[in-house]
Amino acid sequence: MNRFRQFISLPLIMIILLLSSCFSNEVFRESISKYSQEDAPSREDNIAESSMILSEQTESVRSDSESEVEIEMENIYVKAVWLSQYDLMSVYRENGTQRSVDSYSTLMKTVLDNIAKDGYNAIFVQVRPFGDSMYPSEVYPVSSYISGAYGSEDIYDSFEILVRLAQERGLEVHGWINPMRAMKASEIKSIPDNYLIKQWYNDETTMGDYLVELDERLYLNPAHPQVRSMIVEGAKEICEKYDVAGIHMDDYFYPTTDASFDQSSYNAYKKNGGKKSLAQFRYENINALVRELYSGIKSINEDLRFGISPMGNLETSYTTLYTDVYTWCKEDGYIDYICPQIYFGLEHQTHDFKSVYRTWKAIIKNKNVELYVGMTLGKAQSGVDNYAGGGKTEWADHKDVLKRCLEYLHTKEECTGVVFFCYQYMYDPVTGVSVSETATERKNMREALNALGNE
Repeated sequence: MNRFRQFISLPLIMIILLLSSCFSNEVFRESISKYSQEDAPSREDNIAESSMILSEQTESVRSDSESEVEIEMENIYVKAVWLSQYDLMSVYRENGTQRSVDSYSTLMKTVLDNIAKDGYNAIFVQVRPFGDSMYPSEVYPVSSYISGAYGSEDIYDSFEILVRLAQERGLEVHGWINPMRAMKASEIKSIPDNYLIKQWYNDETTMGDYLVELDERLYLNPAHPQVRSMIVEGAKEICEKYDVAGIHMDDYFYPTTDASFDQSSYNAYKKNGGKKSLAQFRYENINALVRELYSGIKSINEDLRFGISPMGNLETSYTTLYTDVYTWCKEDGYIDYICPQIYFGLEHQTHDFKSVYRTWKAIIKNKNVELYVGMTLGKAQSGVDNYAGGGKTEWADHKDVLKRCLEYLHTKEECTGVVFFCYQYMYDPVTGVSVSETATERKNMREALNALGNE
């Protein structure tokens, strides 16, 4: 079983207990352009093929659905908050440049104090949103969310400060990375040439293959071992430099189903004798990346945890992003936990919280893979879910949706964690003032949150 730490404050000393188990976001997903190519399989062909594979996987799940996975329960339950670049950009910067270290530290203390007092014990902090870095890195350029502009250097290591302050408050820190999405083509031109990603951009033999532009944004292509190696080295760097509990990935994988995205690498694969379809080729590439990340992270420390948070709609995730969650949740060597983003209410007509939870529970066939549930306060803030059918106004009509979802999870022994998106739906990141639209929902759910893991 995987292990995680809980920090308990005592006079003049912090005792770190190593126990068991631990541990994207659809809200900010950018729209992607669709390309067509006469000789290439159509988007519909690719989705149809992926759906056929999904059907086969689902049938396999049904065939042994009575074989329940026994998960060893411990007395610690992961209760985490996602801290995205959007949550913290005004904490990192002021007037377009990095804040003074004192100003940043003061604001970050308030952020972490709010999280800790609300009963959470961990944070998932975005450290690589766009092929960049929120800490001083040898592998990736400094993020504009830290320095104010690509090409500018950071003044101090804000992530090191965050980790230290979080641990002082009993909060575990997980480094959250986005593996394939990178900065815009207009932004990469400002990045120094010593970074590998910039060298690929400058090289006409790799630009369009290792690094692909889609709707003005660049994406790394995991078909190439060199690309996967850079992603892995970046993850290992985080684990080597900082006292993190592990590495976390969100749901951004292939940005399109169209064949033009990786036509060059797929053609080279077939020329070398490859027989797999485009969909199978992409599943294989993502699986290779996940395996290599897992192995690389464990090479630093076996106790470090690695997990992925796919979008809650399993079919969409599988057929359009090429996330082979069936393999990850069945075989060793891929992940320590899966954290589906079940961003749905109880009255959603096609994907209600309970049925989506059961769907994810059913695919976990490996007792070493933990199940955590990603939840959101976004709909509590907006009061509407435009895709919920008759449940569209559920979040406006009721202020205890999350409370009832947490009470449901309290009865599920196989679930050992919850992660909430995100801090800015709870508090203003700069002032620390509670968000009024979600205040009642958060107050109502607090007792249920505290009860998780307390039998």
